[in-house]
Amino acid sequence: MLQSAEACWDERDSRTGSNSSCTASQPFLIFGHGKAIHRIGLDGKHHRRLVTGVGGSILLDFHFNEERVYWADRHAGVIYKASVGGANRKKLYSSDKHISGLAVDWISNSVYWTSGRKGEIKSMNIDGQNQRTLVRHLPKPSSINVDPIIRFLFWLCGGTASTIQRSDVTGRMKVTLITTAEHLKALSIDREDKRLFWVQFGLQGENKIGSCDYDGNALHIIDQPMRREILGLTVFMEYIYYTNAAAHDIKQVSKYTGGDPRDVNSKQLAKPPDDIKVVHSLNQPMADAPSPDCDEKSGNCVNICSSLAEPGVCKCSDGFSLSKQGTYCEDVNECAHWNHGCSLGCENIPGSFFCTCPKGYALLPDRKTCQEIVPCWGNMTCGNGCLTTGNGSICVCPEGSVLQEGRQICTGCSSVDRGGCSQSCTPITPTRWQCSCQPGYQLHQDGKQCTATGPPPYLLVASLVGVQRINTDGSQDQTVVTDPRGNILAVDYDPVQKYVYFASTTRRTIERIHLNDGQREVLVSDGLSSVEGLAIDWIHRKMYWTDKSRSVVGWSSLMGEHKETIIDKGLEEPRGIAVHPLAKKLFWTDVGSQPAVERANLEGTDRVVIANTNLVSPTGLTIDFTEDQVFWCDQRKGLIESAALDGSDRRVISENQVGRPFDLTVFEDSLWISDWERQQLRSVHKRTGRKLQVIHTAMVQPSSIVMVHPLTKPGMDACLHLNGGCAQLCESKMGLSHCSCQPHFVLSADGKSCFPVDSSKDTTESGDDEATDLSPPLNTGSSNTDFHSVYTDKMISDQHECDSLGCDVSARCVLDAGTPRCVCLEGFTGDGWSCVDLKSTSPRATSISPREEVTTQQHIGNSVMSCPSSHESYCLYQGVCFYFPEMESYACNCMSGYLGERCQFNDLEWLELHQAEKEKRRNVVIAACMVVLISLLSIIACVTYCYRTRGFFHKHPSVDNVSETSVTNEIMSESTSTAFPRFYMVLEQEEGKIIPALFPRRATCSSCSSDTGPMSDNSWFCKHNRGYECATKSASVVGGSQKSPGQSSPSLSRCTTFKPTAHPPTSCPESSLS
Repeated sequence: MLQSAEACWDERDSRTGSNSSCTASQPFLIFGHGKAIHRIGLDGKHHRRLVTGVGGSILLDFHFNEERVYWADRHAGVIYKASVGGANRKKLYSSDKHISGLAVDWISNSVYWTSGRKGEIKSMNIDGQNQRTLVRHLPKPSSINVDPIIRFLFWLCGGTASTIQRSDVTGRMKVTLITTAEHLKALSIDREDKRLFWVQFGLQGENKIGSCDYDGNALHIIDQPMRREILGLTVFMEYIYYTNAAAHDIKQVSKYTGGDPRDVNSKQLAKPPDDIKVVHSLNQPMADAPSPDCDEKSGNCVNICSSLAEPGVCKCSDGFSLSKQGTYCEDVNECAHWNHGCSLGCENIPGSFFCTCPKGYALLPDRKTCQEIVPCWGNMTCGNGCLTTGNGSICVCPEGSVLQEGRQICTGCSSVDRGGCSQSCTPITPTRWQCSCQPGYQLHQDGKQCTATGPPPYLLVASLVGVQRINTDGSQDQTVVTDPRGNILAVDYDPVQKYVYFASTTRRTIERIHLNDGQREVLVSDGLSSVEGLAIDWIHRKMYWTDKSRSVVGWSSLMGEHKETIIDKGLEEPRGIAVHPLAKKLFWTDVGSQPAVERANLEGTDRVVIANTNLVSPTGLTIDFTEDQVFWCDQRKGLIESAALDGSDRRVISENQVGRPFDLTVFEDSLWISDWERQQLRSVHKRTGRKLQVIHTAMVQPSSIVMVHPLTKPGMDACLHLNGGCAQLCESKMGLSHCSCQPHFVLSADGKSCFPVDSSKDTTESGDDEATDLSPPLNTGSSNTDFHSVYTDKMISDQHECDSLGCDVSARCVLDAGTPRCVCLEGFTGDGWSCVDLKSTSPRATSISPREEVTTQQHIGNSVMSCPSSHESYCLYQGVCFYFPEMESYACNCMSGYLGERCQFNDLEWLELHQAEKEKRRNVVIAACMVVLISLLSIIACVTYCYRTRGFFHKHPSVDNVSETSVTNEIMSESTSTAFPRFYMVLEQEEGKIIPALFPRRATCSSCSSDTGPMSDNSWFCKHNRGYECATKSASVVGGSQKSPGQSSPSLSRCTTFKPTAHPPTSCPESSLS
């Protein structure tokens, strides 16, 4: 076995000489696993680790001939490469933390990647040099793939619609192959069949595998049950391999027919697998030697050879020239030549060019000559000026728009009609554009109109006789509120709990009624006078209203609690009101003496005037959430207008077409208006005001009008109330709830209940209707049935069912009174289906087993709800978020193997972090103790030093205190232990000065001398030894008398010894005491 730096793909050396190379005869998978890259055979064998320390979330690819692995750490934003085994690791790029796709070109030795946030595709060589940006301004690009032989790049784009796009390897010739409103994920390439494969998640919860050829044709869709937690997909031979993060496994399915997937790994992986690739020479075929033959896709694309002029010679289409190799075509920059014909400006595009003009000029009909824009004359009503030609004046259109046949109306993305597009308009050239739709909408066959998916919409209309439900075409008139008990002018709808809210101006109340069971209740009955506008915030769960008589705007909870006035100043007669929960804005109209349309925050702060000119009586208003536009109607002027949310781009939609409009609502491309003059419901086009239609007649004063459809109130969490009707798992998609089940459970026929996997066959074969009853009841707060016993009795029919019980790898199946059940092994804990090592169990873990979760939901009833959409990313790593309304707190149900308040740790990471935290705390305590100890030592040293210095240099004590001074100095001498002890001698001189003298301690104590005259050293002090001290005492003190020169005075009168008494005291001779 060679060193890791020289290891082969299959980890054995097949080199027989210096000219031989590694081989990899058997294909295998490489995939991200935890913080490493692993490999496993297609049969699930030979699972081992290739490279370690790659990061927790990676994208990967390989270079087969170089035997190197390339990966991008999405969290760190770094691209690496390394040899098989992890040696020779090198950092190639480290400037983008939003890498969303990675691909290796093994022929030109390049690396391509996508930047999701920047919207760019970049490239560099395999050594990290020559970094370039190939494509810009892409909406959330991801999953890039390359076919170096055909010289194509493919990638996914998000945004308002999901698309698959293609360009050449230089970033030119960008085209869109597939456009859909459904969510696309995990694009992969089949270079053998030259097809693209991807995962497609439908709007109604259906899952599919899609494929097409390199031109977007030959589209093939396979219905395939899959989870959204698919992180990687790859194709090899006749199979598709994909990773399932939720189930911790790798699956194989036929690329032609789909069907039941096969698990590649025999045992569940310890951590969720990430990106995946199949390593084999067939997945990276080498291009043939350059030849004059044209590419096999000749004629299908303009950036390669388009036809054979003669055998062995390639011919390119106009706007392209043959490459030096003679095998593909390159774009010609016409603007670099002087034959383009543009008078002022030129811009090159692949295969062609177009002329441009500076500001203040526009192109004539020849599309090459620029002319100055001048004001229009006569009956010309162009909004952008005119150009004077030999045939008269023509209108000038803004960039991105063209003139229609009448030569006075412009159409295009920059025009009022938005190029005829219902929602999104994308310019391609100055004269061409493309329409697209937002998620939940589908593009019509005309390529312009967007139609909503899901159930058919209908209208709720308030009138004098009640609240009616009417289809958008005016059919099927049904009464929702049968006893209005007064005049109803305001109505709105809560899509979460299916309640209709309405206000009675006669009874001065706000009530609600359930659409399904008709349950009716009064919410607010005091403090109201004349409520004429009502709006429901379906996300923040608030209710807003306008009180015209009291001149206020109020709010409360949807139960009518916590009622409060939020705006009471600067209002006269507020009427219409609408809420934009996503933008957190509130809009209303005022029909007083100063009519206006205003906006504020949801709390009533930061008021802004949207419109206050050319208004008489603005009554109703509504919001178009697809375009962020607000519409209002003026009842007295018969006018319908629109503006952006900030008041800009104000436009008149319709004038004098609908009589006296009171209220309006918007959906898709139409506005529905209630007309008080003709007592009718009408509709017009929301941009042009055309296509006027009468929807319903013979109504009694139609007032407030609301459109009901899951897409009319975006961001709504359908799982917020009663878990969306689901027994176990609920996912909100486009305003609808989609139910699913935990592992070991299957969704029943009703689409909401769940029953165990092994009991499904038994109950189906026996015709037992109780299969759907195994789910806990939804609308109960108590557990009156033991859920475990219910499905356990139905799960097992004999002991052979033990094999299919699905126990955890750390559990065993035992028979309990003839009934098999899963029991965790010693040292593990859990329910048998999920067992956790007791050593790694932490009190911070929030992981709940599937059965515990089901029974928990049954016990707590309505006390726990799913988190709102604002907290959809609160729980990490596919954790399920729950909201406890009583405590106003959030909690996470983590996937197996993850811990923490937000599932932010896996078992090993939590242990490492926990140990690191303990080590950090211990180090902090040690450092603090050291600081305190050093501080105390410093203080003691300072105090000691100051005290000693004070004794050394203390001067001028009184005569009476000489003995005290000696005693004090004696104490200080005892307290100061040094290698050479010292004592002090106090001498009394003639002048009355007291001089301290410092002497070292000698071995013996000599006699004190009483001789007068000049004194020797021995006569000045008494020596001591072993703790004895001699003190001197003056026999007489001469105070104030002046001695004559030469006269001496006795210096010492007595010498006395002091403590200790352990040795005999040494006395001075008697002669010294005379």
